[in-house]
Amino acid sequence: MVAIIPYILIMWVCAGFGAWVLRRLRTSDATLAEELPFASAIGMGALAYLILGAGLLGHVELRAVLLELLVLAAISWRDMLRLAQRLPPAFARLAPWRQAPLPVVIFLLAVFLLTLIGALAPATDSDYDSLVYHLTMPKLCVRDGSIHPVPWLTHSNFPFTIEMLYTLGLLAHDQSLAKLFHFGCGWLTVIAIFGFARRWWGALAGWLGAAIFAAVPLIGWQMMTAYVELGLALYVFLAIAALARVADGQEQASARCGWLCVAALMCGWALGVKMLGGAVLIFALAALLWGLRSASRPRATQLAAFALIAAAIASPWYIKSYLWTGNPVYPFFYGLFGGRLWTAERARAYTEAQKAFGMGAGPLNFLLLPWNLTMHSRSFFDLPSTLRAFNVYVTVFGPGFLALLPTLALTGRVGPAGRLALWFALAFGVIWFLSTQNGRYLVPILPGLSACCGVAAARLFHRRGLVSSATGLALSLVLLSGLAPAYMLAAPAVRVALGEESQSDYLARVSATYHLFKQVEAATPPSARIMLLGDEPRTFYLDRDSLLGDHAEIFSRSDLSSGPPFLAALRRMGVTHLLLGSAVVQNMLSRSGLIETRLSDLAAAGVIRPLAQYDSQTLWQIENRKG
Repeated sequence: MVAIIPYILIMWVCAGFGAWVLRRLRTSDATLAEELPFASAIGMGALAYLILGAGLLGHVELRAVLLELLVLAAISWRDMLRLAQRLPPAFARLAPWRQAPLPVVIFLLAVFLLTLIGALAPATDSDYDSLVYHLTMPKLCVRDGSIHPVPWLTHSNFPFTIEMLYTLGLLAHDQSLAKLFHFGCGWLTVIAIFGFARRWWGALAGWLGAAIFAAVPLIGWQMMTAYVELGLALYVFLAIAALARVADGQEQASARCGWLCVAALMCGWALGVKMLGGAVLIFALAALLWGLRSASRPRATQLAAFALIAAAIASPWYIKSYLWTGNPVYPFFYGLFGGRLWTAERARAYTEAQKAFGMGAGPLNFLLLPWNLTMHSRSFFDLPSTLRAFNVYVTVFGPGFLALLPTLALTGRVGPAGRLALWFALAFGVIWFLSTQNGRYLVPILPGLSACCGVAAARLFHRRGLVSSATGLALSLVLLSGLAPAYMLAAPAVRVALGEESQSDYLARVSATYHLFKQVEAATPPSARIMLLGDEPRTFYLDRDSLLGDHAEIFSRSDLSSGPPFLAALRRMGVTHLLLGSAVVQNMLSRSGLIETRLSDLAAAGVIRPLAQYDSQTLWQIENRKG
């Protein structure tokens, strides 16, 4: 719970700086529910890039980040005070007895508390990618005091805007503060949906749209993790919302120009969170070129400025990747750009793995996506096989979209704002369908679709009789389908989140990975460097220097030519121990696979010997003698 206080202070500074930027861009007529998400997103992006700069200079230090926060606060202290003064009257206006439907408010408060409990708890085994790299890379940066190449982890070259905030969390407190940044991105998106839908369709649409988004089980789970999809969703949706303001014929020319700049900033930071963010930049440029409305069509110079701003904001990550790997979008498009420590064989295998999700290609499967994503969600997710049952209950989209989106065509027009959200969802969905049908990657379209479902439900409520009653029943089922998984995830974490149970005791109780690594630490000296080969890359809880032996091409052909060169390569890397999965050990026995064959050679020569067995993992030690 202690992490909440520094998180609020950090976000206050970020929101104040973002509000200062918005004021200078002359964006007009923004309610607090609209301004707060935009301002916070701008401030978080600026802070993340300041941390990146300090890290590249070798200053991943708390004092350096605090100095950066002080600079942002010094620039924007007036706007920080202004935002604080706006909060009480805003809450008073949103009181349930005045504007908000009370059941929806109760639902949102319940999900907020449940997801907060999950966010404050340590990451568990289901938080897979967080333990592989989202939290592990910031941990390495904090340990080493700098941001530097990590050759053995391919994903370390992805855009890391949100991970920079995780770095701050680990520096200032621990992973609970880090996870709060992703939790906050989710709830800022909820607020943004409310503000967006209320502006264009009314308060009821805003409340219902926000609740429908929060009721998606996948979203509730994400709010409790240190993934990045909610950060991407926030920036993508804010880009769409800013474009909607550009499309508004009632906006003054200066305000439209300001919102155009804001949309460019959001597109740039979306690309800085994840490469998939490029989809919103392409869509925005296409929409602007098409001309959202004749009265608000941007000039060619404005379009050029839009593209340049977005590219400039996104560029640090892609320049860094190019300088460190030779490929700006490493490891993708290997055939075009190449890339160090990667091969055509690995590129093909990676592409095939990404294509393994979903229920098939073809026009019919695309048309059936709404049904399949709702009724067969587990086919679209990538959690390990041991957690497949988890997919059935949590990583799903819920029934809300399938129930409400079809009614949108029957309830009236949605205007330019709704068309933008729907067209983006379609365009992004096509890209997703043709590239990788990983359901988690669809999160960026859910805020816009939730807003559209909100307006459909609000209009149906206004129709009396059976239609209104049926809508109420459907919404009740939608909200309950989101509340139940949130409770299932949060319930085991209540005591640790409240400080009544230590993090180590909690993890020993719920995380097999944590238990494994504590056993490994007990069997190895603090100076050990452990190479992991096999099916357990979640090294965040391993408090020993470690590296993954099979996530990149870190061994050359000459290294793998025979036992002695392979041993020399291991020693050159400083490896003292090996943690091998059961499949690796089986392949050693059958001498299948180059690395496994070389390990078999070393074992036969007595150079490596098994030290301990932990279920499916075997710890081996490299002998100190030469050979």
